[in-house]
Amino acid sequence: MSSRANKPDTQADIDLRNCLGNTPPRSFIMKAGAGSGKTTSLIKGLSSVIQMHGDKLKKTRQRVACITYTEIAAGEIWRDVGSDPLVHVSTIHSFMWLLAKPFQNDIRVWVSGRIVEKIEALEEKRATYGPRVQQRTKDKDTRDLERLHRQSGRIAPVKGFRYGTGSNYAKGILGHDDILKLVPYLIAERPLFRILLARQFPFVFVDESQDTTTEVVESLKTVEREPGVTFCLGFFGDPMQRIYATGTGQVEAEPTWADIPKPENFRCSTKVLNLANAIRRDGDDLVQIPGNRLGPEGIVQTPEGSAHLFILPADDTRDANLIRVREWMATHTGDDHWRPGDDDQAWVKLLVIVHQMAARRLGFGTLYAALNSKAPSAFKDGFLDGSAWPISPCVKFLIPIAIAHTNGRQLEVMRLIRDYSLLLDKESLFEVSVEKRLKILGELVASIAAGIAGNSGATIGDLLKQVHASELLILDPRLVSYLDPSAAVPIQPEPKVGEDDDDDVQEDDESEKEMVSMDAFLACPASQLLPYHTYISERSPFWTQQGIKGAEFDRVLVVLDDAESSHFQFSYEKYLGLKELSDNDKKHIDAGEETTVDRTRRLFYVSCTRALKDLAVVLFTVDPAQAEAHIRQLGLFEDEAIHTGAVFEAA
Repeated sequence: MSSRANKPDTQADIDLRNCLGNTPPRSFIMKAGAGSGKTTSLIKGLSSVIQMHGDKLKKTRQRVACITYTEIAAGEIWRDVGSDPLVHVSTIHSFMWLLAKPFQNDIRVWVSGRIVEKIEALEEKRATYGPRVQQRTKDKDTRDLERLHRQSGRIAPVKGFRYGTGSNYAKGILGHDDILKLVPYLIAERPLFRILLARQFPFVFVDESQDTTTEVVESLKTVEREPGVTFCLGFFGDPMQRIYATGTGQVEAEPTWADIPKPENFRCSTKVLNLANAIRRDGDDLVQIPGNRLGPEGIVQTPEGSAHLFILPADDTRDANLIRVREWMATHTGDDHWRPGDDDQAWVKLLVIVHQMAARRLGFGTLYAALNSKAPSAFKDGFLDGSAWPISPCVKFLIPIAIAHTNGRQLEVMRLIRDYSLLLDKESLFEVSVEKRLKILGELVASIAAGIAGNSGATIGDLLKQVHASELLILDPRLVSYLDPSAAVPIQPEPKVGEDDDDDVQEDDESEKEMVSMDAFLACPASQLLPYHTYISERSPFWTQQGIKGAEFDRVLVVLDDAESSHFQFSYEKYLGLKELSDNDKKHIDAGEETTVDRTRRLFYVSCTRALKDLAVVLFTVDPAQAEAHIRQLGLFEDEAIHTGAVFEAA
């Protein structure tokens, strides 16, 4: 185990170890705020399991499972546990497939039922078409229905099922969405599956539990309740750091479980932590306290730091005012690293909601508009981390392979092909010339690289059609529907500048919104994928607020600018009370559901708590004077830390 396991214990770590030492071990929920060292507690928990139960696990050939939200997080934890063979670390999808893979007959039954469900849903949709549904939608639905009927007749001969990036049931391939539906079904319907899961993994830790789907959480709880099994289930997370709508948020403890709070914050300066608690105040009951920081000579005092709010006009002076803010911060903190320079990224992290300003400057404005302006909310959410089904194959495969090929890293090219493509699969190479197959692959990769990293003028649609036709990748069936040659249509006009997307505005047919967005996406220049990749890979001066959980920086500049964002699920002006709640928000409040305000509060908390020392928040708004008067009443920022543009004149 890494040095994290040897760090001094907090009370939460002691409580966790007591749970694991119980007979039988006691399930638990650890609620840990930003900067609390949640991952450290998780590593210490894994270490405790090995120390207390390692010999028994070896004898019975069992392991402790740790499942997390992303491959990056899984890799970090895996390195921390020192690749211990008694610990299994993976993403949720990979873990679920590991469990389901041996149950091939049950998978076949589920796939057959899944196809029937999809057919019934499409037939119901066709039966209830409204008068404004376009012929394009009807044609697309007809093609999808025909494709499903063809697949339905091809399930019986499938030799076995595999897990891939997209799903093709006739070829025995299940996609990401399938896995998260399949395993809860097996857990619910197959008692033997529940027993075997618990016997294989008597301890299961879930990292970032707030981002785990409710279905997965409930299915694991079902295993924990199974009579006659010993199954210790632990959730590590923070509901205030849930950003995406698919996450379950707060996991409710069962009556016999331990509820373990971890209130320490080892990251933020005093001023930033005070702000974090003020933001969190209306969200839940966790109040964070400074954690004891250890230096070479003992406990180190928490720095005071600073947390300032600048309320400035939402006009064409934005860029100039951001420079003025940084100059002011440099002067008043005595820290010249705040000043703009050639190495901006090394010293100040600028956090924004993905918006037009960043996209235009970095060179992916058309791509941004396609998957954000009037696009379905699922596209907008998934655009931020590359997980939306239209762009996912580009982020996971096409962009990395283009970069590797362009840089002459052929081993990396082959690794990507082996990981994601079936063209080098044993079955696909049966009675095929390997030499010819490799030549074809080389030509495909060169073509993709030319489209993305060269000047070929190719569109994203051109590349995806080439990938689909060659079967280099098995794509999501929703994407395949738009790559059908008969689906080609004229591109819809782009939205007008300043056109808003509001959560009260509902399309008559959601699929019409999707189709317009997909038309624009497939017509985007493939060359915009590289700057987009740079942005979401944390290598640009801008960084999306939704993508920075776990990260920390000495100096953080957070930009709040509703006018520059088309992401209607977040609104800082609503959160701060500067804009009226919509009728839709009020309906959600009456129904006890989350609103734009709830989502934005969490996003603001995550953003501000990235700061180790100094934080500057810039609010761009139409009426700064009115906003200032209102915000001073909220009790978020200290009174003397709230500024308007007049502060620059006094400097």
